[in-house]
Amino acid sequence: MVELKLFVWTKFCPDYTYGLAFAIAKDETEARELIKKEMEYDPYDWGTLKILPLNEKCAYAVSGGG
Repeated sequence: MVELKLFVWTKFCPDYTYGLAFAIAKDETEARELIKKEMEYDPYDWGTLKILPLNEKCAYAVSGGG
């Protein structure tokens, strides 16, 4: 069985404010492909990546901006 991880990009694809992207995948390559498919384009700036195992508690929050 493949071990899945949580991939979280903070400061993702900034415009007026920073974005957030996440994927549950086996590796970073697969996670990026899943996000590209969801967004229907290749982001120009991925930001900061955190990789977390799925057996740990975690939380992130992103406030709105404009």
